[in-house]
Amino acid sequence: MTEKRRYLVGCRSGAVVPREVETALESLAAAAGAKPLRALKGGQRVLEMTREEAEKLASRRPDLIVEEDRELELYHPMPGLPPAIPKGPAVTMRVKVTDEAGTPVAEATVIAAGKEVSYRGKTDAKGVAKVIVHERFLPYVIASPSQGFWSRLVPSVTVSAKEELTVTLKKLPVRGGFTWGHGALGVDRISKAFTGKGVKIAVIDSGIADHEDLTAGGGFNTLDGQDPAAWNVDEKGHGTHCAGIMAARADNRVGIRGVAPGAEVYSLKVFPSGRFSDLLEAVNWCIDNYIDVISMSLGSPWPSEQVALVLAEAHGRGITCVAAAGNDGGAVGYPAAFPEVIAVSAIGRIGTFPSDSAHALKISDYYGRDGRHFFASFSNWGPEIAVCAPGVAIPSTVPDGYAAWDGTSMACPFIAGVAALILEAYPEIRTGDVNQPLAVRDLIQRSAVDLGLPTGMQGAGMASAARALGAALLRRRAGSGPRMQARR
Repeated sequence: MTEKRRYLVGCRSGAVVPREVETALESLAAAAGAKPLRALKGGQRVLEMTREEAEKLASRRPDLIVEEDRELELYHPMPGLPPAIPKGPAVTMRVKVTDEAGTPVAEATVIAAGKEVSYRGKTDAKGVAKVIVHERFLPYVIASPSQGFWSRLVPSVTVSAKEELTVTLKKLPVRGGFTWGHGALGVDRISKAFTGKGVKIAVIDSGIADHEDLTAGGGFNTLDGQDPAAWNVDEKGHGTHCAGIMAARADNRVGIRGVAPGAEVYSLKVFPSGRFSDLLEAVNWCIDNYIDVISMSLGSPWPSEQVALVLAEAHGRGITCVAAAGNDGGAVGYPAAFPEVIAVSAIGRIGTFPSDSAHALKISDYYGRDGRHFFASFSNWGPEIAVCAPGVAIPSTVPDGYAAWDGTSMACPFIAGVAALILEAYPEIRTGDVNQPLAVRDLIQRSAVDLGLPTGMQGAGMASAARALGAALLRRRAGSGPRMQARR
């Protein structure tokens, strides 16, 4: 029996399906033998059918786009690990994880990395993880805490079923200020003048959980069959982490301060198990709700014609779209590779994390001319890269506290935050049409700092909020800034 798959069906004419086409689509789908799974607000349909049925539907109406509704990848905070595929005889090793005072650390992920595969376990209330491995010698073991500590890398581990491996974690320094990444972009130099006030940012991700340093203004859960109002549920912690980089509002001696803490942040939940159809719904929501900046720390190696159409529509409506390049060290993924999107790669800096942490695995052979900044070993690269931003050892908010993660996922919200600052600082560019995102991109790229890395890795260079907002800062000090214009 031919396998049935999910297909996303829309119209080549644009991001919204005309009513007459939508009506015809329903009868055509029935005639093709397709099973309807979902109707999107833009008129698109998600259908279950065989490849032959999909081809039959497409041949009947050339004005339709019939493509697989592929799963999206949430760019993971621990990239670059070998796949988890056990082999050889099993041995159960015990790993105890504690803090520097000897207190057990629960809910820490223990990753035992073999030569070609990896094995995982999680610590219990006593801080002990039981990890079943299939090798006698491991190149390294990583203890990755859920929150509150730096990760720890233990090299050259001999596996023993009798002896317990103890790993001690160092406390993560979160004192209510900027991280190294914010300082690298010069956010600290303009933070008293510009905070992103009056700008609306959408984080298309895994949700934004309630957090003492972070407040989302609303949102939408796109996942089919779930409560649309459950946008503040974040099972992965990923969306909360990205949102904190961008807009955390720490006003005490705990936590972090984001790039644009004065911006209005909205959560568009497309994970877990998000697909093209969920991303399509999310971007259409952003268009309908007059969002100024979209941050997307997700992607796929496969392009989607319908996602491309909706992003082009958003771009034409004045929305600046920013996306992570990807974490597999290959070509830039989608949607980052689309021309309307600002693609962001990841950079790290020596001295910003403990040398015995897992962040050290992200150091590549490519260093900038200062000998300190390096291209992250996991980061995707290519001619589509617009700029780079900090993406290694970035502390930020997670549902239960704070954690330091790596990824182009972390680099992306830095740039989205800078875009928000630009829109506040230069209200004259807020035209509500295609000229708005073009002006934002131009200023971000023109003000970037050349690190001396290949263009395919750094794009125009490291983004600099301080340089991008320099003229606006001088204008504000002189008291000659123009009044804010209505966006639409």
